[in-house]
Amino acid sequence: MYLNRLPYLSVLLLTLSGQAFAHGFHYQLDVASQLQENANGELTGVRMNWFYDTEVTDMLLEGEDLSADKRAQTLQTIGQQVIADLGKLHYFTNLSLDGKPLALAAATDFHMDLSPDNHLNLNFLLPLPTPQNLHGKHLDIAMADSTGSAVLAYKDVSRIRLGEKLAAACTLTLQDRQAFADGEPAQLVRMQCK
Repeated sequence: MYLNRLPYLSVLLLTLSGQAFAHGFHYQLDVASQLQENANGELTGVRMNWFYDTEVTDMLLEGEDLSADKRAQTLQTIGQQVIADLGKLHYFTNLSLDGKPLALAAATDFHMDLSPDNHLNLNFLLPLPTPQNLHGKHLDIAMADSTGSAVLAYKDVSRIRLGEKLAAACTLTLQDRQAFADGEPAQLVRMQCK
């Protein structure tokens, strides 16, 4: 059961040592995002949609009851623990507006699903405590696991969606970083707004 593996997973995902890095445990998170806006076109948060790779999916589901009558509760329980663990690591997400860090509130509206190709899919909202007017500004998004084990990446810029008003006023660029150290972002997203 997942709960019996919590100490192992916490050590694995939250406090990997140099020795663990030497063994090369890394995993991929395929990421999609939607920037949320209010009626005034202000940024209110980022909805994240993460697909875990096969190895981590198998580890998290090992011994779990995914029978039809238990599946939803099992996935909800795993999702709750993953969100709690991610909160300790700032959800692997850093936003900055014109170079100044933006605070994120605790994740809300989360759910864990199992995709048809048997990969865990975590969907959650990272709200901003205060809506942000982006007129004439640039927003940067950098995602990285400070422990260095997860590599988060968008397949391409189409995996980042904007609300209608933000889409009309802003352009997106996705920069793949050719070299990055463990714990650094593999990509940088910039949204420049008129």
